[in-house]
Amino acid sequence: MTSKLDITVAVDLSSESALVAPEGQLTVRNAPSLIAVARRAGSVGYGLDIVVDLRKLTAADPEAVAMIRASGWQGRHLVGAGKAGWVRAA
Repeated sequence: MTSKLDITVAVDLSSESALVAPEGQLTVRNAPSLIAVARRAGSVGYGLDIVVDLRKLTAADPEAVAMIRASGWQGRHLVGAGKAGWVRAA
């Protein structure tokens, strides 16, 4: 799997939240970059609720999703990751 990943971050200070939305293919090699971006988004303002939305991914390695879950990033929500690791958006 090629490791092309584009990440968009949208911060809404009025609702104290940030959306981190990767697009492309999530691999074990680029998962640390996604984790770093999510952590950086959380540092924009104290107490931001971070949402990592995996629904726009075209492919995701289940090990990479497990890395994100195990990383201890400060966000509260991981959207689009099923019990088996990843669910493709319809």
